[in-house]
Amino acid sequence: MRNTPAGVALEVQGTVPALDTFGQRLIAELPPLAVVSQCEHCDLPEVSAESGFVILPSSDGRREAQIAPDTALCADCRRELFDPADRRYRHPFITCTNCGPRFTIVTGIPYDRPLTTMAGFPLCPACEAEYQNPLNRRFHAQPIACPDCGPHLALLPADPQPLVRAAALLQQGRIVAVKGLGGFHLAVDAASDEAVARLRQRKQRDEKPFAVMVRDLNQARELALLSEMEERLLSGPEAPIVILRRRPEAAVSELIAPGSLWIGLMLPYTPLHQVLFAESGLHAVVMTSANAADEPMVIDEADAHAKLASVADAILTHNRPIAVRTDDSVQRVFQGQPLFYRRSRGYVPRPVMLPFDAGQILAVGAELKNTICQTRGSQAFASQHIGDLKNEATLETFQQTIAHLSTMLEIRPALVACDRHPDYLSTRYAEGLGLPLVRVQHHHAHLTACMAENGLDGELIGVIFDGTGLGDDGTIWGGEFLVGGYAGVERVGHLKKVRLPGGDAAAREPWRMAVSWLYETCGDEVWRSRGMPALTAAEQQTVVTMLQRGLNAPFTSSMGRLFDAAAFLAGAARCNSFDGQAGMALEAAAETAVAPVRLPPLLLQEGGALPFQLDAVPLLTGLVDGRCSGASTAGLALGFHTALAEAVLAACDKIRHDFGPGRVVLSGGVFQNRLLTELVYTRLSTAGFSVFSHRLVPPNDGGIALGQAAVAACRRSL
Repeated sequence: MRNTPAGVALEVQGTVPALDTFGQRLIAELPPLAVVSQCEHCDLPEVSAESGFVILPSSDGRREAQIAPDTALCADCRRELFDPADRRYRHPFITCTNCGPRFTIVTGIPYDRPLTTMAGFPLCPACEAEYQNPLNRRFHAQPIACPDCGPHLALLPADPQPLVRAAALLQQGRIVAVKGLGGFHLAVDAASDEAVARLRQRKQRDEKPFAVMVRDLNQARELALLSEMEERLLSGPEAPIVILRRRPEAAVSELIAPGSLWIGLMLPYTPLHQVLFAESGLHAVVMTSANAADEPMVIDEADAHAKLASVADAILTHNRPIAVRTDDSVQRVFQGQPLFYRRSRGYVPRPVMLPFDAGQILAVGAELKNTICQTRGSQAFASQHIGDLKNEATLETFQQTIAHLSTMLEIRPALVACDRHPDYLSTRYAEGLGLPLVRVQHHHAHLTACMAENGLDGELIGVIFDGTGLGDDGTIWGGEFLVGGYAGVERVGHLKKVRLPGGDAAAREPWRMAVSWLYETCGDEVWRSRGMPALTAAEQQTVVTMLQRGLNAPFTSSMGRLFDAAAFLAGAARCNSFDGQAGMALEAAAETAVAPVRLPPLLLQEGGALPFQLDAVPLLTGLVDGRCSGASTAGLALGFHTALAEAVLAACDKIRHDFGPGRVVLSGGVFQNRLLTELVYTRLSTAGFSVFSHRLVPPNDGGIALGQAAVAACRRSL
C-alpha cells in the first residue's frame, strides 16, 4: 500500500475469489471519511516472496492530487475527550483518521505530516506507536498529537489557565476571540441581550444575523424546529451553519437575528469548542467570523492582536498555524435537500463532477461573494468562500487561494475565465495572467453553473434573478429570462428597465427604487403615497433630476432591487444595512401571512427589442393601494411573492411556445428566497416543466466561477 497524490495505491495478492471479495469489501466497508470517486485495477505477475501487509513511503509522483475537507470531531474522539482515564482527556486538539483538520493545515502534497502545519510538532513515542499501527484508529492520521507533543492554548492577555479564564469571560458576558480550524471567531453568550448588543456595537454590525453555536443536538432542538434532514446536516461531519425555523420561546437574545423567524445554528465541530462549552456551562454562544469590515477573517495571532483587540476582551489562541483561511459553510433545506448559501469549510475542496472534460481552466468568479474554480478533466474544484473583492486584503486572499489550490491540485491552467465587467478586481487579475481569456456574461454564468452541477446539456430556459450583473447592452441586469446553454444564450425577456437613482445608494435605501418604479406613472403624486419618506422639496427635486436626466442613475432590470421596492411599499423594510436585508424581511413577513392579498399581476408586455418584458408598476401600485386600505404587511408580502411566481410561469410558458425548451434552471441570489423558489418550482413543475435548482454550489455569486469554467470549457472545445 502507498499513499500517492492520485489517491491510495494497493497491491494485493491472492486467489481470484479472495481478490473479488476484497474488492467488494473495499467499497462496502469504507472508513467514515473515505470516498471512492474512481477505482481502477490491473493484473500483476505473482510474487511468491512477498507476504504480510506493508505501507510504503508516499510517492512523490504528481498526478491528480486529492485533499480531504476538514471534518467535525467524531464520536470516538469525543468519548475520549471527556474520559478522565484517557491520556487525551480534555485535550483541545484530539483527532484521528476519521475527523479533524485536513484542508486548512495542508501546505503541500502528498498529504503527509511534514507537509502540514503539524510539521513543527514531532510525535511523542506514544503517538508515534499509534501512528504506525495499522490496527489503530490514528494510523497515519497526520494531525494527531497529545498534550505531550501537540499544540497548546494561550490567552491574550496572558493567563496560566487560558481555557478556564476564557470560559469565565464568556460566563460574564464578555467577548472572546477563539481560534478555530480556518480562522478566528468572536464568541459571546447568545442568551445575553447586553452581550450581543456589545458585540454588535464593537463589530459595527447593526442588524445582520449572527450564527449561533449550540452545545449539542438536543440544545438545537430547544431553539429551533428541526426536520430529519436538518438534524443530519447539523450533526454530519461537515457541520455547517444551518438556517432553521426558530422556536418562538427560544432562549436566545432577540438581537441575534432581529425581526427574523429564522436562526443559523451549528454544533461544536472542534475539540476546543467542546471543552469550551463544558468549562463555561453555556448552552448557546454566538460564533461569528472575526474580521474587520469587508475584510477576510483573521487567521494568525499578529492580525488577531492588531485587529481584534478593540473588539474582543480576550483572545483564545493556539500555536498550530492555519494554512488556509476558511469560513463556515451555510446551508438551508429546500424541498428536503440541502441548499448552499455559502460553500466553504467541510465541503472544500470536494470536486463537482462535470458532464464533460474541461481540461485545466481557472475561473476567477465575480466581485461579490467571490469564489474561484479550477478544473481538471471532469472535476471542478470550487474554492472556499473568499468574500467581496473590494479591497487589497480580500484581493490578497483571492490570490493566495488560487496559488494554494493550484499547488495542491497540480493544476496549470491553459485558459482563464472571468466576468465581462471590466472593473472587477477578478477581471483585472485574469487579464494580467497572460493566458487566453474567456469573458462570460454574469447571468450566462449563473445559468451554466446550475446546468453543470445538475449534469445537463443542450438548450434550456434560464430564470436568473439577482441584484446586479453587467449586461451585454451596458446596463445592469438582474431579472433575466435566457434561452441557451454552454455555447451561448439569448436574452428573450427581462424585468422592465428602470433607473437606479443614486447608484449604490439605491441598494441601501429601498425607497429610492420604489420612487423610480412609480414616478413614471404617478409623477409628483408619488411623494404623497402612503409610506413614502417625507423629503424636502430640494431632496425631491434631486431624485427627480436623477430619474429624468439619468444623472448617477443607470438603467437596471434587477429583481433584487424590485424586492427592495416591494419591501418598502409593503411596510416590511426601510433600509438595507446588509446585502439582501429588505428582501429577507419581505420573505419573513410573507411566511407569517394567513392568506395573500390579491394584487394586480406583473404585465407581460410583448414587442420591442426582445420578445417580452415584465412590467411591475401595476403590482407595486397595488401594494400602495393595499397599504392605504389597511391590508397587512404579511398579506401584501405573500401577495407579491405569489404574483411574481405567476409571472415567471407565464413567461416560461411563452418561451416554451416560442422557442421550444421545456427545461428550466433557477439561479441567482434572489433564489435564496425559499418561499419564492418553492412557489416558482411548484408552478413550473405542475405545468409540465422539468425544473432544476442548485444543490452543490450556491445560487448566489458564490456559484459564478463554476459557470464561467463550464462556458470556457465549451468554447475551448469548439
